[in-house]
Amino acid sequence: MDQLATLEFALDELRRVVVSLDDSEMDTVTNCEPWTVRQLASHALNNQLLWASMVTGEAVVTPEQVMTAVPHEGDLADLANEARARALATWGAAGVLDATYETPFGALPGSTVILFPTVDALAHAWDLSASVSRAVEFPKSKMPEVSAVFEATCTDHARAAGVIQAATEPPGDATDTERLMASSGRTVLR
Repeated sequence: MDQLATLEFALDELRRVVVSLDDSEMDTVTNCEPWTVRQLASHALNNQLLWASMVTGEAVVTPEQVMTAVPHEGDLADLANEARARALATWGAAGVLDATYETPFGALPGSTVILFPTVDALAHAWDLSASVSRAVEFPKSKMPEVSAVFEATCTDHARAAGVIQAATEPPGDATDTERLMASSGRTVLR
């Protein structure tokens, strides 16, 4: 799996969903209650900046801003573009995937850490789209890489650290994307 290409796909999905949001949807309560669409989008985009700060040491956002979903008051499309560009530049820099970083799970190589912003972008793209009744489905051509990221990150260890929620039971006729979302703690409602 090309980890940077998979992250780029995830960031593009998140950006695409954020850009598609209409102003009239910003106050809609999401599947991450009590957060609104604006709060969840802000959380998702700022989370990308927070993960990148583990690598660069440059704090662009605080963990408190991210975890309390402080709503970004400006244009979310601009924030999506900034988060995408900064994340790709950070993770694509020479030596980043080989270096070791302190994380909520202890010291890990960048090649493992990159999986968390990847799953985070994919899960939040789905959260946002599902919350406005337009749930994304990841292309079949991307499912091997996407599934590998979910399998590597949606573990009991990650759940114990509070980074991934407990798995839920998907509907019997769930799509591949919905099964992945359930593995990351999302409740799939139709």
